Parts: sequence; structure tokens; C-alpha cells
Amino acid sequence: MEYEKVIRNWKEFEFPDLTERKILLNLDHDMITTITGPRRAGKTFLCFQKIKELIKNGISKENILYINFEDDKLLNADSNDLENLLETFLENSNPNKKQKIFLFLDEIQVVKNWDSWTRRIYDTKKELKLILTGSSSKMLSREISTKLRGRIYNIEVFPLSFKEYLFWKNKNLKIKSILQNGKDSIPAKKYFKKYLVDGGYPSTLINPKIKNDILQSYYDSMIFKDVVERYKILNIKKLQILAKLIFESTSKEISYNNLSNKLKSLGFSMGKSTIIEYISYFEEAYLFFQVLKYEYSLQKQLGSIKKVYCIDNGLLNSVSFSFSENHGKLLENLVFLELKKDKKEIYYNRDNFECDFIIKEKNKITKAFQVCYELNDENMEREVNGLTEAMKKFNLKEGTIITYDNQEEIIKDNLKIKVIPAWKWMLE
Repeated sequence: MEYEKVIRNWKEFEFPDLTERKILLNLDHDMITTITGPRRAGKTFLCFQKIKELIKNGISKENILYINFEDDKLLNADSNDLENLLETFLENSNPNKKQKIFLFLDEIQVVKNWDSWTRRIYDTKKELKLILTGSSSKMLSREISTKLRGRIYNIEVFPLSFKEYLFWKNKNLKIKSILQNGKDSIPAKKYFKKYLVDGGYPSTLINPKIKNDILQSYYDSMIFKDVVERYKILNIKKLQILAKLIFESTSKEISYNNLSNKLKSLGFSMGKSTIIEYISYFEEAYLFFQVLKYEYSLQKQLGSIKKVYCIDNGLLNSVSFSFSENHGKLLENLVFLELKKDKKEIYYNRDNFECDFIIKEKNKITKAFQVCYELNDENMEREVNGLTEAMKKFNLKEGTIITYDNQEEIIKDNLKIKVIPAWKWMLE
């Protein structure tokens, strides 16, 4: 492996133009920083953003090393290669000994025995600061095992939030003006209409004409690199058909038995245990998320029917074209993602009616959300009943219905319901 060439390429590297992400990458602690999230959501650019900030604040570039382990020159790298790369960097650099050395190791999960090496470096070389990225939601549990527990500070990076999307589209828009229905609210609503369908992957904003091609390539990478190659899947066709069925089920309740029966009707035999295993792989690759029905019994909760959501509306539309006109389902998926980015513990409630999202904090349900594209005479009773049933069950005095553009306040059975447009809710 050409270690000197890798180091030389970094020293000659020129940063691309960066549009700032509104994500705080705090390195002011003594732990290992990990950055997880789906492919192409912006983990690498967040590293570049931080490196530029470090240099601006006086850290010598001689004290900084960035390596992407999906570089063709680093295929099949292992912990010995990590050691040799670090030694080569130190031999060919003149770091400021009064400053820490910052190691940004991108897509570290593809390196064999990376966690053992990381543990040793963390324990023995206090002058080094480790920043690791990975496209696996399980990087901090199964793959790290017990080696790095208690030594990790993690940040999750998702595709652009609506607030970030607005900033990328038009830096002159003022959030205060938008929220007060000022002059900036009209362009903001137009941008939200696009965001709802196109999603927030950064590259699709930069290259809108080839948006679908970009998103399809991301999907292929998730399936083939993050699932097939990683878990040595042999029957790729079965996996792809299962993924398609889950795409079609986005924002709906899913049953493993029903998925098994659907696959059987299409000529593919797949047992419930395999379906559960494959869906866990999709979750680890940040392709889908499952939301559990809230039950007081953990056993019932784990055994109940789930709802499923997708990482990005643009990806969802690109892979499953039937969704492009189903704005209600797209809006629900978007609200889920916003709650997920805010690190909420999310469930849904179903008794006589359904409430789309309930939020649990410190072993207590604290919030309830209902999502519908338009609140009207036909669906008012159903949507309100679903929300108020959950509010009564969990003793909540206030609840929220998130819509595309409705805004009002409803009082029912002495319970307060705030109806708010999604674009405004996401900016507040």
C-alpha cells in the first residue's frame, strides 16, 4: 500500500467550496468523536468544514490528517495500515508540538480491526485527537463491542433539514420574517414545496438536473456496499424485492408475516426471521427506520406491528415513483425525520384511533403529534380523535396537528390542539 502517496495527496489537497452545515462538531472534550449517518449526507464535508475552522483558529495544517478509507488506494485496509499511515504522516510532517494532532478517519468501518487500534491510540497517545466517520448506525454498538464504550462522543448527520435547505437555496431569507408571515414567507413556502418532494441530499441541490440519477446511485451504494458486501448476502434479488416492498410501505404499518406472504406471491420464499434480519441491515445502512407501537409491556411492544420511514423524501421518490403525488405520506415521512434528527424517542399510538407520533422522554410520554396534508371536514374528526385519544391516555394537555399549510387552534374536551404548517413547525 502506497502510504507516502496517500499522505502526499492530503498535503496537496485543496478544499472544495463549502456551504456551511448548521451542525455543531464540538471537539472540546477528551473523548473519541464519531460522526455517523447515511452515505452522502455530508459527513465528509462536515470534516472539511471543521478542518478549515481549525486552521482558521490557528491549528497548523501539519497537525491535521484526513483519510477516506473508501479511496481505491486503501482497499482492504486493516489496523496495520492505520499504524503505518500514522507513522508515515508523522515522519513527513512538522507538527506544532504545542498543539494536538487531529486525525480525521472517514468511513472507518471498512477497516479491519479499526476499533482495537482506536482503543490503543486513545489510551496511549493523548496528543492525538480522533475523529471517525461511518455509514452505519450500529458503529457504536455491535461493531465497537465493549472496546470503546464510554469513550465515544457521537454526532449523527442526516440530509439537510428544511432550515439548512433554505440557507443553501437563499442565504438572504430571514427566519423571523418567514415565521411572522413577512415578505420572506412566500419564497420559503415555494422552497418547502420542492423540499417535500426532492428531499435534502446536498448533491441534488447542486446538480438538480441529474437528481434522480444521483439518488439512484446512493440507493445502489446502500444496497450493495452497506448491505450485500458487508453481510455477504447471496440472493441479491430477494433483498432488492424486500427493499421495494418496504419503500411502498413507507409511513404505513408493516407486518413481517404480510411481507413474507407478499414475497411468496411474487415467487420469492423468505421466512420471518430472515425478513427481520434484512430490515435490521437496512436500518444499519440508514435506509429505513422502524417505529414501534407504544405498549406498556416491552414484550408486547417488540412483538407488535411497526411503522416504517425512509431516510429522505427525494430518495423515496426516486426509487418508488408512486410516492411523488402522495403528499400526505411524504409530509408524515418528513415530520418523522425532523423528530429523528432532534434525537427523540419516537413511537406511534393505536387504540380506537391512530396517533402518528408520540414522544417519550425520561420514561414518560411528553408530546403527541398528528400529521395530515390538509385538515378539512372529511378528516377533521378522525385526525382530532386520534390525537385526543393519545392525549387523554398519556395525560397531555396540549397536542399538535402538523399540516401542509393549515393554521388554527382547536379546543376539544378541554384539550388544546395547535394546528401548524410543517414549514413553520420545522423552522420554529
